[in-house]
Amino acid sequence: MIDNLRAEVLSKEKAPEAIHRRLVEEFGQDRALLAIGEHYRLTGEPSRAIALPRTVEELSEMLSFAMSENLTVIPAGAGTWLNMGNPPVRAHLIISTTHMSRVREYEPADLTATIEAGCPLYTFNQLAAQHRQWIPLDPFGDESSTLGAIVATASSGPMRCGFGTPRDWVIGMQVVHAYGLTTRAGGKVVKNVAGYDLCKLYTGSYGTLGMITEISFKLRALPLAERTLVFGANDVYQLCALAARITASDIQPAAMELLSAKLSNESIELATTGDGNYVLALQFLDEEEAIRWQMAEAVRLGADLKHFPLSIEVATQFWEAYRATEVSQEWDLIFKVSVKPAELAGMIAEVQKYLPESPLSMLRAHAANGVIRLHATNQALAWFRTKERPKRIAEFRRRAQDYGGTMVILRAPMELKSQIDVWGEVGPTASLMHALKEKFDPQNLLNPGRFVSGI
Repeated sequence: MIDNLRAEVLSKEKAPEAIHRRLVEEFGQDRALLAIGEHYRLTGEPSRAIALPRTVEELSEMLSFAMSENLTVIPAGAGTWLNMGNPPVRAHLIISTTHMSRVREYEPADLTATIEAGCPLYTFNQLAAQHRQWIPLDPFGDESSTLGAIVATASSGPMRCGFGTPRDWVIGMQVVHAYGLTTRAGGKVVKNVAGYDLCKLYTGSYGTLGMITEISFKLRALPLAERTLVFGANDVYQLCALAARITASDIQPAAMELLSAKLSNESIELATTGDGNYVLALQFLDEEEAIRWQMAEAVRLGADLKHFPLSIEVATQFWEAYRATEVSQEWDLIFKVSVKPAELAGMIAEVQKYLPESPLSMLRAHAANGVIRLHATNQALAWFRTKERPKRIAEFRRRAQDYGGTMVILRAPMELKSQIDVWGEVGPTASLMHALKEKFDPQNLLNPGRFVSGI
């Protein structure tokens, strides 16, 4: 697959340099970029042609241009997570929305906003904070993460525990399809006409059905206070049991993260004061009185475990370090296993069988949602031979399926991706997904092969 990609990219008429020249001819010097090195890297290619539209009309024209030239398109935002998914079957042109970053409409009184896809979440939330409002999403990554990419990949972070995922906050969007047609789904207010909710179809579709150019969100009032409470234990299953008790109670944390504390960033270790090999961190966003009651109730439920609140300053450092280490380049492999919350402890036991913890690996989990993330370096897998890795990873995926879950490879070396599908089997829904792809992108020009079932 990778060899075919390189052969296609390096062909004379479709080499990045040639595509870049054509972009400059058609759209101007400031609408095209020839990237070299790590910037916007997909695989091991030395350079990449990138189109930079500034308006919906320009993006539509660029997609029409790509279709006329039979160029495949990789939709992108800031380009920080392009190695996600299977290697594309072909990759000629990246179209980035980073120059489409305007706030189209913002009605603080209505708690709604319509924003172009290239606007970073961090940037908009800074604006909304002036009105004591925000979009309550916290995907892993840095401050450059754009709203379009967050929605297209359905990215979420620790606060999915209390606030859900992008699907819960998107109320409308504008999409440009592979053949240049612009369509709208949903609306700009919370109450919309009943019908097919295409917003949920586009959210998490990884740009395979069209490029999101504009998104309407419902907003939420900023919380009045924030506190973090940490429990420590040497036995991870004690913390799994506590997480289950908290989930079954009236406590409503914004985040509830389980992590192997000894194997994390230094500031995380300092925040946890070394009490135990594992940590359960609870973040509360609410009024002061409500937070005090919830923290007291959590302490009551976990009275047999060491626990301590973090100061506001240390808590801020803790969560910032937590998000930074999640996507750190030190990790060669990142697996995400999703099971029912009740199966969390059992699945963690399976994880520890297949990848024993060491300084070269790290375990984390959204404890309330049953989502486990496993980070490892290549050296961590040295205990079995390189050629056995696809087989062992496939076995691990089957164990996740035995628990009624799934296993996705978020990051892996290209040689491993070429041997195993990062998404796994999706079952009987595959035919429906292929039918949708055929309907929305009949020439298979958008992200070909990168998404589930080879879409």
